Amino acid sequence: MKPVPFTIAFISGLLALTLPVDAADRVTLPDLPRMMRDIRILSHPDFAGRQAGTEGGRRSAEYVAERFEELGLTPAGQERIGKQRTAWEQTGPVTVTRIETPATLAFSFPEAQTPGAIVPQFGSQFLPVLDSPSINLTAPLVFVGYGIADPARGWDEYEGVEVRDRVVMFLRGKPPHYPVHVQHAEKEQIAREKGAVGFVTFTGPVLSRYAARRGMGRQPLAFYTNAGDDRPLPGVWISGEIGASIFHAQALSITDIQTSLNKDRVVQSRTLSGLARMQWLSQHQTGSLVNVLGTIPGRDPVLKDDVVVLGAHRDHFGTQAGVLFPGADDNASGTAVLLELARVLKNGPSPKRTILFASFSGEEQNLLGSTRYVRHPTHPLANTVAMINVDHVGVGNGTLTVGVANMSKEVAALAAEQAGLSGAVKLYGFFPGGDHVPFAEAGLPTVAVVTAGAHPHFHQPSDTPETIQPDRLSTAARFVLALTQHIANTL
Repeated sequence: MKPVPFTIAFISGLLALTLPVDAADRVTLPDLPRMMRDIRILSHPDFAGRQAGTEGGRRSAEYVAERFEELGLTPAGQERIGKQRTAWEQTGPVTVTRIETPATLAFSFPEAQTPGAIVPQFGSQFLPVLDSPSINLTAPLVFVGYGIADPARGWDEYEGVEVRDRVVMFLRGKPPHYPVHVQHAEKEQIAREKGAVGFVTFTGPVLSRYAARRGMGRQPLAFYTNAGDDRPLPGVWISGEIGASIFHAQALSITDIQTSLNKDRVVQSRTLSGLARMQWLSQHQTGSLVNVLGTIPGRDPVLKDDVVVLGAHRDHFGTQAGVLFPGADDNASGTAVLLELARVLKNGPSPKRTILFASFSGEEQNLLGSTRYVRHPTHPLANTVAMINVDHVGVGNGTLTVGVANMSKEVAALAAEQAGLSGAVKLYGFFPGGDHVPFAEAGLPTVAVVTAGAHPHFHQPSDTPETIQPDRLSTAARFVLALTQHIANTL
């Protein structure tokens, strides 16, 4: 899609913004108890983890649509929710994968000096990749470093090791000296092409600078490969603790091995004297993802056709192998901010530009919902002046990480100043991941807002309402409110 042009007058207006919003345009501050209540409701087992395409995902869409209707927003979708619903929704197909109970994983070492076994616990110590096919096998285990095969750049971790009909084990990420980014899907494709029958991945003890800065731990996280292939490879993410134990059982140190990979640039691939036992049943079916869309129409005769999109994804990982993924921080928190700002802005003076509130689904599956909107917009992209994305804003270190693309960072800085949050907002350029990405790739100005610091329960069953830090949530809501007002009301 070609970039969308923006008028010089609009961009100049944003850059010239130095004064607070007029007193007549002031609105009340977001209500924290309301947001916490929405997080508790959306994280409740009644919504079954809000997986896109499931009944729980549908119920969460109806919840948001009902709130939009109660607030008096104008429907902005293309279809219907329920027999009496007006057109709040935009739908699209999605593949729903459920891991059935039980899902088991075990490692045995019959040839070790002291034979034994390691049996990780589902959830805290291992998680199947959620779009993995069913599997029931026992196979030898082969370590292939970071899982990279790139002879042209002089780094081939499959050279000299036989992986056919074996389970490959590789570290997350890449060695610092390898010059290009590597997606997990690429590693999976390489393993499949080499003849592996499954994979095990884990985060090593030597964290990358990015992982250390984000406060990321070594626990397994729920995710989809999104490989775009009709022959996905079964695989699991294990905890760093379990990964280290596998090497320790063979008198090896994963710390020493990873250090050699990173600093000495020496390939460390080898056949391990162990077996991997993987067993689970995956159910696949086609469902319907639902974006819920509502607007506050603009009041200005000239600017009312301009649109500011305020979005947050609603979906999470559902219930897998009998374990609920509540998704309180990711992203009931962003959804709660979306609903509360819809209330605050609807009860305040009408904005000059139209504000579109978008509750996206399918974000966890390669941004399906936001991509669908960009490809089938209910308001012309040529009229969309900015997209603000709010994602996992419930915990952190008290500051906000704000990524700005296709517009000046000064816009976000001025909004932070007006909200009294200049010291709490850290501005960066575009960063990947999130529902702002399809908009940015279409040439639209975007602002992505997340709380900075560690999110220790990210993509885990422990992401519950009890872990939410209300003051972090309030900071995010205040900043996003100020930013939305800036863009919606500035000439």
